[in-house]
Amino acid sequence: MIHSTSGGASIVFRRALYLTQLLQHESLPRATLAARQDRGLRQLVRHAAARVPFYRDLYARCGVAASGFCGLADLGQLPIVDKHLLRSAGAGAVALDAPAQCVRISTSGSTGEPFEFLIDRRYDQLRKAQYLRPFLRNGRHLADKVLRLTAFPSNRTPWFSRLGLLRESQLNCAAEPTEIVAAWRSLAADVLQGYPSSLRALAHHCLDSGDFLVPAPRLVFTDSEKLSSDTRALLERAFGATVIDIFGTYETDNIGYQCMANEGYHVATDCVVLELVRDGKPVAVGEEGEIVVSVLENYTTPFIRYNLRDLGRFSGKPCSCGSSFPLLQTIEGRADDLIVLADGRRRSPMDVLGRLDRFVDAILHYQLRQIEIGRFELLIAPSNRFADIGLEPIVEAAESVLGEAVLDVKLVEAIPPERSGKRRAFVSELARKNE
Repeated sequence: MIHSTSGGASIVFRRALYLTQLLQHESLPRATLAARQDRGLRQLVRHAAARVPFYRDLYARCGVAASGFCGLADLGQLPIVDKHLLRSAGAGAVALDAPAQCVRISTSGSTGEPFEFLIDRRYDQLRKAQYLRPFLRNGRHLADKVLRLTAFPSNRTPWFSRLGLLRESQLNCAAEPTEIVAAWRSLAADVLQGYPSSLRALAHHCLDSGDFLVPAPRLVFTDSEKLSSDTRALLERAFGATVIDIFGTYETDNIGYQCMANEGYHVATDCVVLELVRDGKPVAVGEEGEIVVSVLENYTTPFIRYNLRDLGRFSGKPCSCGSSFPLLQTIEGRADDLIVLADGRRRSPMDVLGRLDRFVDAILHYQLRQIEIGRFELLIAPSNRFADIGLEPIVEAAESVLGEAVLDVKLVEAIPPERSGKRRAFVSELARKNE
């Protein structure tokens, strides 16, 4: 458990201390990191069983004796929970000894299930340091100017930004590309950050019009959405910079992130215990499983064996960058947004969407929707170069995977983002009907 500084220390100094510790953790031996995880997990589970009504009752019903919980070795004995269960628990999911003044966190609701939870102020500073780590780990400097495209831009300027530190200007991700280019030039930014779909539209504008970002970004970071290989290639071509993808959620903050080696996502084992499971059982290295996370430092609203409904695979190799953190080889997207075939089998939508990679110049955005079993809809927002490719090869590529299913293809002017500002490449109406 990371210890805070004395009560008289400033908030920013505390965050800087946490950030320094987090950066140092990546070079710790794996055995040391595992021991920290084990100790942190024991403390968290025992606290939740004693002080959080939701977990106290859940563990009692499941016959879990938290007093004898031995950490990682006993993790499989604990029930897996999800957003629906915690949201239904309401105040019962909050610790009885929670501080009077807490920070309220609201998830985006992009899945149709907005969710609010509380954290204490100490964890809030650790969380913010955890958010910053992937960026600073990958070359962002404290004095860099960042332009961030987000659904909920803030105009607030912290005092440390006025001193030239952690300067970030935010712009609505739905802004016109010409407005984004103008903002970039006015700011003379160093780093570009945003949702892959927003940056994809900007990249198409730059390539089609020749209206490039000047000066060129030194780094490009993507987050919050699945980064497909075709979008990565497009962004690197348009912006002339390495693209670093970051994986996180509102509930966990940034817990997986790429580095310049681009060999996978470093799992922040100093902040979470991350499992991959199928039917509640751990999967072998290299096999796909649902991502289940235990957040080690949030004692106010604990997330213990919390199913993110995303899919991933562990890599059996360490990253060549030298980090001690294990690698997630892939992150495939939500487990409840899988294609369902007529025979009941499920498969990743990337089997279809990956075949659209070679049409990146022709497509501004796309979205595959499963309307019902045996029927799909493909929405395509064409780019200026769509006529060079035409519709037929795109349809053939998609139908080669979907087999006998009916595929309705529609050309649209734009695919509107969801309330969170994100665009999802695949949407399952089957999953939404079952919610």
